[in-house]
Amino acid sequence: MKKFFAKLIRFWSEDRSLTIMFLLLLFFIFVFSPLENETEKEHILLKIFYSSLLLTGMLSVARQKKYRIIVIILAAISLLLNWISIFTPSRTMLLANDFALVLFNLSFAVAILIKTFQPGDITYQRIEGSIIVFLLLGFVFALLFHAMHVYSGASSFNNISGTGLKEFLYYSFTTLTTVGYGDITPVHPLARSLANFEALIGQLYPAILIARLVSMEFESSKKKKEEKVI
Repeated sequence: MKKFFAKLIRFWSEDRSLTIMFLLLLFFIFVFSPLENETEKEHILLKIFYSSLLLTGMLSVARQKKYRIIVIILAAISLLLNWISIFTPSRTMLLANDFALVLFNLSFAVAILIKTFQPGDITYQRIEGSIIVFLLLGFVFALLFHAMHVYSGASSFNNISGTGLKEFLYYSFTTLTTVGYGDITPVHPLARSLANFEALIGQLYPAILIARLVSMEFESSKKKKEEKVI
């Protein structure tokens, strides 16, 4: 059993695990969540799927001593609140769940970002890692928008058809990518400021990311050439 867990942790700590994490996150955000109709059975299935993402998040940083304790604690709290919110869906519990998930996903994004930009060759797994961070940012803003809507009610957004997370995932990613269809609009001043901030990140992150990846690839190629000359 110990060997199995050791192999599992080793796999999730390697770059190749980023591919599976990337696919899981894509499926969760763009397939599973939008198709969820908020029935009790589908809601539980969504919770199970997201719980698996939380567990992979813990495993992926298991070897990073600096972030291991923080990420595991936040993941455990998020996992607990995520399931409690099903049975006691009060406003306080929903807000606690949203903010716990925000903290976990932010700390997880930082850990993935550091893992992606560590010294070495730029592989497609590392590019996937940078996209994972981008997806996590969209998810974090969706949680913040959802928390704002739960706290202040319908006064925060126009044309929200429900109170589920799927509406806010849609709104968050249309804002992050600066598409802005206009079918959902923020009304509250804080919601508008948050939308502007997300759109700004959506513009700056890809530009900074590309510059950093190109710089790392150039440094790696230069180092290889110098080693060949020596």
